[in-house]
Amino acid sequence: MATPSTSNSTKSVDASLWWEPFNGFLTELENASVSSKLPQSLEKKLKDNYDWFLGTTSKFRPPNSKSREALDSTCVKIGLQELNIQPRLKDAALMISSTLCLDEVQSYIIVQRSLEHNDAAVSDVNTNILNLVVLEYYSERQCLLKCTRQILMHALYFGSESGGGSSVLKEAHQLISDGLEFKLLSIFQDLLSSNYPEQMDVDLYTLWAEETLIEDNLVLDILFLVYYESLCTCDAKCWKRLCTIYEGLVTGSYNFQKLAISPDAILAIYHAKVQLLLILIASLNLENLLQMIHDNVPFRQGSIIFSEMDIQQMDETISSLNAFAAKEAGPLILAWAVFLCLISSLPGKEENSLLTKIDHMGYVRQAFEASSLAYFLEILQSDTLNFSDGHLAGCRSVLRTFISAFIASYEINLQFEDDNLKLILDILCKIYRGEESLCIQFWDKDSFIDGPVRCLLCNLEGEFPFRITQLVNLLSALCEGAWPSECVFNFLDKSVGLSTPIELSSDSVVDAASNFVETRFPLPVAGVEGLVIPSKSRGQVLRMIDENCALVRWEYPESGVLVLLLRLAQQLYLQNPEELIVILDLLSRLVTFSTAVRYSLTDAWNSFHDKELSMGNQDKYMRVDVVEIVCSLVKNLSPSVNGAVMMSMCVNILTKMLICLPSHAATVFTKGNIFDVDLRTNPFDMGSNGLSSGSWLLSGRLAKMLLIDCEQSDCSMTLAVLDFTKSLLETGLETDTVLALIIFSLQYVLVNHEFWKYKVKRARWKVTMKVLEVMKKCISSISCCPKLGEIVCHIMLFDSSIHSTLFRIVCTTATSLEKLYVSRLFDTLDIEGLQQAISCGLDVLVSMISTFSKDSPGLPIFHQAIFSPMTKPIPVITAAISLISYFRDPKIQIGAARLLSALFVEDFSQSYTYSNASLGLDDKQVANFRKSICNILSEQPPCNDDLIIATLKLLTAAARNQPAFLTAVISSKENLSAQVLNADSEHQPNKSENVSLDSKEESLLNAVLRCLKKSEDLFHSNPSMLVCLLNFLRSLWQGAPQFMKTLEQLKVSENFWGQVSYSVLLITSNKGKLEELAGKELHYGYQLLSNVLDILGYEIFLQKKLMHAQMVVNQISKPPINGGENTVGSKCTESKSNSLKEMISTWFKSSQLGDLIKACVSWEYDASSQRAKVAVLFAVQAMVKLRSRDSGSLSVSLIERIVTLSQKLCKLPAFTELLTQYTQCGYSVGEELETLILSDLSYHVQGELEGRQIDNRPFKELFQFLLDSNILDAYNHKQDDDVLANVKSIYLYDTVRLRADLGLEMWDRLAWKEIKEVAQTMLLCLQDANSRMLHSNSKLSALRGLIMLLYMHEGNLKKDEDLTALKIPDEVVSSCINHTCQCLHSTLESLTPAPVDSEDVLDIVTAQAELLLFLVRSISNNLSQPDCVLILKTSGYGLKLLCSYKPSLVVRTAKKFLLMLIVSSVEFSSVDLCSDVSGTESVEGSTEVSNSCLGLLPILCNCIQDPEQYTLSLATIDLILKGFSSPATWFAVIQKHLPLQHLVQKLHDRTLSSNVSVTLKFLLNLARVRHGADMLLNAGILASIKTLFSDFSEGGPFSVIQSERIFSSQSDKSEKPEPVWGLGLAVLTALIQSLGESSSASIIDHLMTCILVEKAPLVSYYLSAPDFPTEGHENKRARALKSNISLSELKETQNTLALICVLAKHRSSWKKILQNMESQLREKSIHLLAFISRATQRPGESFRGEAPLLCHPVLKEEFEWYKKQPFINSRNGWFALSALGCKLNPKFAHLSSRTTALTLRDQSKDSANVSPQTHLSDLIAIEMYKIAFLLLNFLCTQAESAARKAEEIGFVDLAHFPELPMPDILHGLQDQGIAIITELCEADKMKQLAPEKQQICLLLLQVTVMALYLEFCVIQICGIRPVSGHVETFSKELRLLVRATEGHVFLKEPLKTLKQIVSFVYPELTQQEALF
Repeated sequence: MATPSTSNSTKSVDASLWWEPFNGFLTELENASVSSKLPQSLEKKLKDNYDWFLGTTSKFRPPNSKSREALDSTCVKIGLQELNIQPRLKDAALMISSTLCLDEVQSYIIVQRSLEHNDAAVSDVNTNILNLVVLEYYSERQCLLKCTRQILMHALYFGSESGGGSSVLKEAHQLISDGLEFKLLSIFQDLLSSNYPEQMDVDLYTLWAEETLIEDNLVLDILFLVYYESLCTCDAKCWKRLCTIYEGLVTGSYNFQKLAISPDAILAIYHAKVQLLLILIASLNLENLLQMIHDNVPFRQGSIIFSEMDIQQMDETISSLNAFAAKEAGPLILAWAVFLCLISSLPGKEENSLLTKIDHMGYVRQAFEASSLAYFLEILQSDTLNFSDGHLAGCRSVLRTFISAFIASYEINLQFEDDNLKLILDILCKIYRGEESLCIQFWDKDSFIDGPVRCLLCNLEGEFPFRITQLVNLLSALCEGAWPSECVFNFLDKSVGLSTPIELSSDSVVDAASNFVETRFPLPVAGVEGLVIPSKSRGQVLRMIDENCALVRWEYPESGVLVLLLRLAQQLYLQNPEELIVILDLLSRLVTFSTAVRYSLTDAWNSFHDKELSMGNQDKYMRVDVVEIVCSLVKNLSPSVNGAVMMSMCVNILTKMLICLPSHAATVFTKGNIFDVDLRTNPFDMGSNGLSSGSWLLSGRLAKMLLIDCEQSDCSMTLAVLDFTKSLLETGLETDTVLALIIFSLQYVLVNHEFWKYKVKRARWKVTMKVLEVMKKCISSISCCPKLGEIVCHIMLFDSSIHSTLFRIVCTTATSLEKLYVSRLFDTLDIEGLQQAISCGLDVLVSMISTFSKDSPGLPIFHQAIFSPMTKPIPVITAAISLISYFRDPKIQIGAARLLSALFVEDFSQSYTYSNASLGLDDKQVANFRKSICNILSEQPPCNDDLIIATLKLLTAAARNQPAFLTAVISSKENLSAQVLNADSEHQPNKSENVSLDSKEESLLNAVLRCLKKSEDLFHSNPSMLVCLLNFLRSLWQGAPQFMKTLEQLKVSENFWGQVSYSVLLITSNKGKLEELAGKELHYGYQLLSNVLDILGYEIFLQKKLMHAQMVVNQISKPPINGGENTVGSKCTESKSNSLKEMISTWFKSSQLGDLIKACVSWEYDASSQRAKVAVLFAVQAMVKLRSRDSGSLSVSLIERIVTLSQKLCKLPAFTELLTQYTQCGYSVGEELETLILSDLSYHVQGELEGRQIDNRPFKELFQFLLDSNILDAYNHKQDDDVLANVKSIYLYDTVRLRADLGLEMWDRLAWKEIKEVAQTMLLCLQDANSRMLHSNSKLSALRGLIMLLYMHEGNLKKDEDLTALKIPDEVVSSCINHTCQCLHSTLESLTPAPVDSEDVLDIVTAQAELLLFLVRSISNNLSQPDCVLILKTSGYGLKLLCSYKPSLVVRTAKKFLLMLIVSSVEFSSVDLCSDVSGTESVEGSTEVSNSCLGLLPILCNCIQDPEQYTLSLATIDLILKGFSSPATWFAVIQKHLPLQHLVQKLHDRTLSSNVSVTLKFLLNLARVRHGADMLLNAGILASIKTLFSDFSEGGPFSVIQSERIFSSQSDKSEKPEPVWGLGLAVLTALIQSLGESSSASIIDHLMTCILVEKAPLVSYYLSAPDFPTEGHENKRARALKSNISLSELKETQNTLALICVLAKHRSSWKKILQNMESQLREKSIHLLAFISRATQRPGESFRGEAPLLCHPVLKEEFEWYKKQPFINSRNGWFALSALGCKLNPKFAHLSSRTTALTLRDQSKDSANVSPQTHLSDLIAIEMYKIAFLLLNFLCTQAESAARKAEEIGFVDLAHFPELPMPDILHGLQDQGIAIITELCEADKMKQLAPEKQQICLLLLQVTVMALYLEFCVIQICGIRPVSGHVETFSKELRLLVRATEGHVFLKEPLKTLKQIVSFVYPELTQQEALF
């Protein structure tokens, strides 16, 4: 094509030498609707190319020197276009120029375009290419002429419309006014005088001759349109010129005759002569003359354009013609004679006496002697007109007018008894047959042109049935179309008499003057047995046959249709095939064109059947059944040519009657066995393989007749039999005969038809198409015809001969098809037939792949063959990929694309995972495929929307299933080389990354982006195409690892994210835009939304993973030099996501997100109950109709279903009860009573539809039975489309099949008309259900996409470097929560009346609940109480409703999200309660929230019974209970509804081990309530816990961890086991504390024995303390196990100590059971206390050595705590030391997102001790001090007990006094407590401490007090006095503490206790006023 110049050597030539290709423009014109205005782009092209349309082929210039010189330059400028000249193309252009006598520049353009169209390179220029160039040149010329012709065709349509102001009409008038006709005449004469080009070889000459003749005919076509449609008038001068040309043609004076060198050329010459003859006849305007005669207008007053002088001159021209010298001249002479005769017939002959003197009769005689009239019949019988693409109707109209004028001129009638009458009738039949418009004009009484022919018809009817053949033949021709066929039927049916021959006698004549006779006896009608003319009937003598025999027209009206039927029934014995054929032809055409006629025939049968029809007033009655007559005729036909012709007509009649009355026709056909099916076996009496042999056999008669039909006829019988087979399948009939016909069609016709001999060559492809249609119908009927389906499926899957036939049709290449157009062995019609067969074959293969089950045993032969690379002639996949490139036929491209998609999608194709090599494709084939896809997506004219959609679906299937293939298609060699270049150019990282998108080679991604840029237009004009485009992009993002480069290239394109998200912005900005999509297309808007949201979600996820991978690489790789590593790459990645960042930021800042959520979350209720009621009403009314023996037009399968349902209904007890009731009321039992009950039932159902409930119980039961029968389930089918990838399969109602089964279009002519409204309502309900289903699932898909996007976005909020750091505004969240709750509640309400088939609704409930859960969790502040109440009520309502449903996956999922909603809401409502800050309002403060929570408890207790919901339900209950300050509020509800025994038993259920910790946590809260403790004891809690602990081993720490993993064996191995030990002990502790003093000794003894004694090793483990680290490293390995602990283990230790403290208070049991262990427990406690005491870290001090305790984060929440800032902010004690050991495990260190200061280093270095404090380290420190508190508590209890005993005995027994800690240990705890409290109070001196800080201060004060208490005991018992230095230090610290705590009220009372114990320990300090 033209390209910009790159050289300075440029020459300019005339701009008119350039033209745009006309083939595409022609296709656009042909595809443009003639009933609407042309598109603006097309109108512009019309104006731009006006000069070419006017000049036509003359615009192709002859050679000239300037053009020749221009080609010597490197660039030629043609107006705005430029050509870069290539030497080899230049040489070829010069050769073409000399050969075709064409301008050199235009020759160059032709050569270049030819190479482009044939995918050839410059190096391919050779002789063969030159032939293609010549063909390209003539193709351009012919397309130009066809464009002009098409413009006139469009103009003619608009010219017939009133006020037509079309641009094409103006263009046509302008062409005519500018002299188009004269230019065409000049061109035509030049073509006729063309000389043989001497430079051409034989092949080129043949091509030149044929193409020249084609142009001749195209010019004549245009001239015919110009004159026939009176766009301009043909004056006498022009007529004489045309006549002279015609004379030269027929006499051979032009070179024209020399072109007859091939059969095609001879036909073209003949066509040109005929066309010019018709132009001359049309120009005589005989129609105008007939009008003038009709209106009695004189010559001079008429509108004749010829003057008398003109006519005389024209007559001179005609007189020079000789019909004997050239037979083609005779028809023109005859037409001229008719013209003169009509003129002479005009009134006022005296005024044009000169014209009357012309001897027109002489012309007639000459023409008749030359048999000129037969020439017209020859024209009509030849293929000249039928297979031309000209104005066929116009040509026949001209001939019609001429024959009509001829009949009028010479008064042709039945007296014209010679061959000429027969000839005229044959001509009329040929004219009218096939032209509906002419037939409509004929039966229009106002049409004066057809008046003479109508008179002739009436004359023929007057002699009916004597002269039957000619009348029926003419009527058969005149019934083309619906209305004409009705006119023909009425014309025959309302016949006013019968004509029969009769021998006259003297007494027969009644009135000799008027020729009337009367018969004295009944007169049988000859040839119609049983039809009699009654006696004394009068009749008129029409004519005498001989002397004694006359033809009499009797005054006895009888239907002519009946006469024909009777004659047809008796023709079996008359051996008159001609008459039989014409009668069958008439009936066949009547039933083909008119449904009304079909029913008229069946109505006649009904009347004859139901009423006694008197024949001739005699006592004879006759039954006439059209179907029976035809079936009987078919069965007796013999294998012959006439037999085949008659069978084709008979079978066609049966086919049409089968459509009209399926049940009756099928029954008669089956009984008649017209095809002689072997009925010896029953095909449905199947063996083990499901098949029976010998049951499908047809007699050989049918096969013989098929061969005769093809070899000696036009295959009409073959086509009729195949059509009949297809119609039988549509009725749902499953019989032997149907099965036999199917097998015959598949295994005989399909397999063998290509090898038959055909009389009509083109009929072969008609047979192919028809048998493939039968095959498609078989495939589609498999689901609704199960008996036939199994056999048909087996045959299609395993019959290799059928597969081979299909592959021979389909497996070809685009190149092979293109060569057919060059080959002279194939004409256009043959090629078109082959193309249609290929297209249909592709559809069949697609249907087979998508329909047949892959679960059949083994891999069927069909599947093996279709995937085999050895398939002949070429592999199927290779053929499909090649046919994508065949742009001549978009249907083939669509079929090939669908076939490839099906092959890629098939699951079993994964065993053939295709690479390019396994596909058998080389680089050139891949490049051609890529180029074809790009051309399709570029939408260059002619574009086809269906093809673009099929192509996008193909790319989607490839992306999902064959990523390697798609990658090869996307990436070209140029792309790969560019990528390699970029890889080698690391010093230029900012170089454009989308080199491939800017490459010279067409890029698939460029084409996709061009489509994407038109998103706005596609959204409104073609949303389905936009859906497919975005679906393809989503598939790319789904397979991101395989398409990383592709995605990068897409994302860097301009405004990519804006174009992708256009539909989102449109929907959110103006919701009305979405409603503009009409009706069922509304779902496209949400499909677009779904795809866009999925793409954005995938992109965020992809960016997150890429950034994570980059971070890992950065940490592993060496430090960059100068800190520059990866900075370029990170900047590039960041720049690519900027536009996406901005877009999402805009959504969150504006109201778009809220609008988007509200648009997706709403749901419309589907009135399925109303739909079912309408279906029940129809079924009942249909039952009533069927009981009256009226099956209407219902299909056989539907009738069987209704009858079966009716039989079941009548057997119900309720129906029997109604029979009894009606009988008691006086009705007689019988079928009529059953019908009456059904009628009453229909009225009851009608009342239900109108809102009135059925009160009568039996009728209500019958109604419910019909509802439960799901009548319409048979029409449910799975939708094939996979656009909604995140939604399960969608099932829709097949309304097309249901409408076909109903035959609804026929009901207006049936008794079923009265219930048609019900059937239409049912269909509308189903269509509405389909629309709602698509809409609902599309919205569900969009909602899930939105949820995924929101979660992906939330995951990135924690990292500022990610896409965006914006949170959703709370106002938007609150609004969306309210709206979502309302929508969720509405959806739940829709489940209430109809819990059946609610899975789709439950999916919506789940998605809405999931979105609501996200919104609740994403709110920044606390959830407002109204929102909280709304969520709780909605969730509770849904949970209660779902508890009544049968458990299933979708129900459990919905319940799970509702439970999580309740949990989140309760958490928000309990936040303030947990804080314990004064003034905050508890949950009980809000009555509504409290009541909502209490109302949920019974529902949640019920949910506990479901194992799937056990954990979540119990956790929710636990959370709710914690929210109430008083157990009395909830205890009664729990006591009533909680299945406590069930809970306790689950503690030792190994199958539910993951639930143990949740159960224990709940039981812990219950045990803290006094009555709850009693409930637990009664439920056997002690035994269950003992059983639970019995699985724990007795070993050390390793075995403990092992034992705990018993409960985590079923869970994820990476999860940390739950602290079951500690929770169990906590439950026991709370139990004892709640029971208090009422605890029985047996319980205490039991616990001490089971826990402290039997589990002593475990208790010892948790009380053992690690050695404090020293400078040495020799004990590192020994300490490693214990020093490396977790936060959960610290809590386990805490729970162990808590139980010990509680049990220690029961001294009697303690001494009795633990006497031997008591000392060991104290020693362990003191050691552990000593370990805690040594944490004397001071602010600013540097800890030397290792961390005393390693506590790595393990659980998810621990990692989160590790990332948070500390909340205590103390640098003393364990708050400082815990930070040293609270680090990431080295194997997880790379996951840290904290600063590099946290990176683990060698712990021997000083820098290792510099670790920041975290939230986790503070929690560890707090746990340490809680343990210290419990240890001190236990030791104080021991000391107190010993002191009490000393008091009792009066002295201290030092030998048995308990061990106490050394003062140093206690001093350390005192120092830590005082230092930390002082630090915290000092830091917040001016404000109130945070609650968590207050709690730690109180705890540490208690620790300090108990440490002082123990120190006092040591002093008193051991007599050790405090060291003076310590007293001084303690005094200073105490003074600082007192000073720091001033103003902190919460410490006032605890400080008094501290001062009191200090006064005992250090009495000397009491003198200090500052302290006391």
